[in-house]
Amino acid sequence: MKKQTINQKIEIHASAEKVWQVMWNNDSYKKWAAAFMPGSHYVGDLKPGGRIQFLDPSNNGMESDVESVTKNQEVTFRHLFELEAGNAGKTLGDMREKFELVEKDDVTTLFVSSDMPEEYFEEMNTATTSALQIIKEMSEQ
Repeated sequence: MKKQTINQKIEIHASAEKVWQVMWNNDSYKKWAAAFMPGSHYVGDLKPGGRIQFLDPSNNGMESDVESVTKNQEVTFRHLFELEAGNAGKTLGDMREKFELVEKDDVTTLFVSSDMPEEYFEEMNTATTSALQIIKEMSEQ
């Protein structure tokens, strides 16, 4: 499976703690993740060694391991396989996604690096831009 990597960043006038909360609080996550698919949500433990399922309303999505997490700083997921109606589907191989927050002078820069199958790159790159803008707007309120 050929993969491509999205690399984006956005500057947010808020603390890293506030941005983190917007990103990973269940209610606010649903708002920015809607840029990828309305009704998106996650279930699982956001802790090192935890397992997360990123799902749409039909329980399609992907299952991932939490490789590392440092609250208010970074989280890295290793995407394992696609989910179809909650059941394991196609293996995703060596796909990783990392969110990193760097705070300086009351501005937090959010960096996103996300591997994905080549056929989803354009759509997901555009959705990532939208999601980052929503995170920015929510964090700056």
